Amino acid sequence: MMQRYVVVDLETTGNSPKKGDRIIQFAGVVIENDQIVDEYSTFIHPGQEISLFIEELTGISNETVKNAPDFEDVAENIARLIEGACFVAHNVLFDLSFLQEELVRCGFEPFYGSTLDTVELAKILKPTSDGYKLHQLAKEENLDHSRPHQADSDAYATALLLLELKKKLMNLPVMTLKQLYRLSYSLQSEVSELIDACIASKLAKAEVHSPDLITYRGLAFKKAEQEGDHKDTGAKFPLGNEEKIAMLQNAFPAFEARSGQLDMMNLIHNSFETSQDAIIEAGTGIGKSIGYLLPAVYFAKKHQKPVVVSTYTLQLQDQLLQNEVPKLKKILPFTFQAVLLKGRSNYLSLAKFERALREKEDNYETALTKMQILVWLTETVTGDKDELNLTSGGQLFWNRLQSDGLTYAGLKQPWLELDFFERAKKTAAKADIIITNHSFLMTDLLTEDALIPKKGYLVLDEAHHLEQAASKQLGSRLNYISVKTILNRLGTSDQKQLLYKLDRMLLNNGLTDGKSSHELDQKLSDFSYEFEQLFYYLSNQAEKLSRSVSPKRLSFKIDDGRWGKAILVAERLVDLLGYIITELEKRLALLLNNESPLGKNSLFHLNDIEVLLGHLQDTRDSLHEFFIKPHEENIYWLDYTNAAPQHGVTLTVQPIAGSKRLWDSYFGRQKSVVMTSATLVVKDSFKYFKEQLGLENEPMQTASFPSPFPYKKLVKVLVPNDLPEINCLSVEEFSETAANHIIAAAQAAKGRMMVLFTSHEMLRATYHSVKDCGVLDEFTLFAQGISGGSRMRLLRNFQNFEKAVLFGTTSLWEGVDIPGEDLSCLIIVRLPFSPPDEPVTAAKCQLLEKQGRNPFSEYSLPEALLRFRQGFGRLIRTPEDKGILVILDRRIITAKYGTEFQKAIPKVDWHQGTISEMAEMIEEWI
Repeated sequence: MMQRYVVVDLETTGNSPKKGDRIIQFAGVVIENDQIVDEYSTFIHPGQEISLFIEELTGISNETVKNAPDFEDVAENIARLIEGACFVAHNVLFDLSFLQEELVRCGFEPFYGSTLDTVELAKILKPTSDGYKLHQLAKEENLDHSRPHQADSDAYATALLLLELKKKLMNLPVMTLKQLYRLSYSLQSEVSELIDACIASKLAKAEVHSPDLITYRGLAFKKAEQEGDHKDTGAKFPLGNEEKIAMLQNAFPAFEARSGQLDMMNLIHNSFETSQDAIIEAGTGIGKSIGYLLPAVYFAKKHQKPVVVSTYTLQLQDQLLQNEVPKLKKILPFTFQAVLLKGRSNYLSLAKFERALREKEDNYETALTKMQILVWLTETVTGDKDELNLTSGGQLFWNRLQSDGLTYAGLKQPWLELDFFERAKKTAAKADIIITNHSFLMTDLLTEDALIPKKGYLVLDEAHHLEQAASKQLGSRLNYISVKTILNRLGTSDQKQLLYKLDRMLLNNGLTDGKSSHELDQKLSDFSYEFEQLFYYLSNQAEKLSRSVSPKRLSFKIDDGRWGKAILVAERLVDLLGYIITELEKRLALLLNNESPLGKNSLFHLNDIEVLLGHLQDTRDSLHEFFIKPHEENIYWLDYTNAAPQHGVTLTVQPIAGSKRLWDSYFGRQKSVVMTSATLVVKDSFKYFKEQLGLENEPMQTASFPSPFPYKKLVKVLVPNDLPEINCLSVEEFSETAANHIIAAAQAAKGRMMVLFTSHEMLRATYHSVKDCGVLDEFTLFAQGISGGSRMRLLRNFQNFEKAVLFGTTSLWEGVDIPGEDLSCLIIVRLPFSPPDEPVTAAKCQLLEKQGRNPFSEYSLPEALLRFRQGFGRLIRTPEDKGILVILDRRIITAKYGTEFQKAIPKVDWHQGTISEMAEMIEEWI
């Protein structure tokens, strides 16, 4: 029998019919035989006022529904429309439950048929989408969606989306569909019925799967492209600038020669050829990426040695591979291979996934994640987790699937040929350019079995983060959730987790040592309880010290009397862990030394226990160092947020000067290291950067190529003169004053504005002052740490709204690329000095004091100047951009060091004025 679908969308006065909210628009689109055959929509009078927010969101006003029918008048039409159909909606639980309430209220039977949620379906069939809002999916699929948040337009777009998703489902091989069908019973809507119909249709037609796919052990995969042979072509690096310009102009007719970029290419080529190190600052607009990639490729081809390019952010890593490498392939007269290499945990272990598919006890999150991965396997050639858009539960489940190494050959063997990490290693071994990130690079350099050449050629982009990345890599973190997850996975002898399975394996092999598991269970229970007590105590102490809703970072020293109780608990925890680890090692040894061969399931369990054992050993070492025997050269601190008592605490340790250790041990041994960034110079010198890395006495080539942009024509800087000095007011008082200037600037700039803060506390206070006053109700406000979502999602949402203001902290000061009119006004609320009590800052300043040096002039000020330059760099990304920078911290004018900040950025016009003069100038300039 042919299935009839009715795709429904509602607009309502609010989210809860039980609290009196009502429908203001209903729309239904009927699909039969994969064709839209009917549509029905109507405005509905809600019998109450429509709020300004709903009017702004939907475009539906009180005037729109003034003469519309009541729900009672159209209820029969709606009930008849959906009768006998599959009820489809984008977030079906909301639309159906709202409609059910209204139908029952009017005396009609509720809907009892099947439901289909296009959000759920899209998550499964489009596992790599940026997001699953209707407007995002419609844009990706090029669907007609002209009036978002109006029910008729939303319902029609959802109907088109359903048809596209059905096509995607039909294109999957039957093997994958059968796996999806088995898992679909854990979902919230009847996706199983749709999959079942697709399987029946494909079997009836006896369809063969696509030639782009291969199948193995019950799974379907996208066939990996065979890489061609990239032998040396004998091409010589074009030393003359005219030759380079001609090459670039052939590929890009609009190319404008920039002397800085050409000189950068020559300097890097020379550094590689002469095995020298170099530090290069390349301002915005120089073309830094092509500036280092072009000489790197020529060198790699000539010498048949790979050049490794490392970045700090994943965003730049992807940009290099997706944008810059294809450009370079257009430019060069020969072929080359560039690959992306990440840490092992970024890749899917097919052996672990095959095993996970056999497990029956799926909750909603794991079933959904498995379904996403099954579809993704037909699309991905990398197996890289960053391609996937996983739920938070899916992220946790991934930890059981990641390629973190399988100890036993029998588990790896069947999948070696297809294993994603093994494939990435093989591809990297043949590549000319290996693109990676600082974190993986440093982890790899520290391992014996390194993938990256120990004596090779490196380009370190975003090099101003090197010191931070090195210290982080040599440090460690400990938090409540990660340890509790380990304990839950291990379980006790009667919880049917790993310890139970270990006991069963010992019993089945006749290997019991006569000891009962009761004592180990008791020690695990004691450890769990004591660990919980430790983190409750830490969070209580942190709350007393911070008294703030914002995240706090508190320095931790064991000789500080405030943490005495924590040290006593930690000592007991270390002893308990010692016992637990020893007992687990004994049990593992009994099994591994047994002559009887173990089955594959047993080996998987043993592998999981060994991984957990490693985590327990790391936990013991971290507790011992943090609370019992800290090292003088390390910094210890506690990050705290009061989101949940013990969940909000993370303990961190890192060396004060980690980069020096890494340079001396690893980077210094490379043939040539080129470090580059848009911001490395402080007061026309590389001295600060070199000191941070401990390179003061190392011979280095250095060069600075300033941005070619005519900033004087593109930027004005405004400093309000009717604001009090920031140090004279409390955070709350200054936030309230700053809020008035932010509101005036937003109105003058008509949104398209970013506001940068140095602390979450001030951001939160200012954001709420702006929001609560109601003047910017017509604007969409996004705030880091408040609005939710990742940094990239915040930025995408900010760019999707015309009248938008984005409030950001540390991570938005740099690495954010918003060209054109999407960002026209930038406000820096406070000069970006790190708080003196911030643990890393305090430790570095104390070290400088011990050396008889001035911590402010040699560390705090240079660091703030660099961050200020990074913040300024957000405003102008192309020569066509135009913008206003507003600085609310008057110290840039009044303090002695203020002129240093003024000199730190390119020459622009500076103005002072009142709040109204500021607004007038913004309006006029933009």
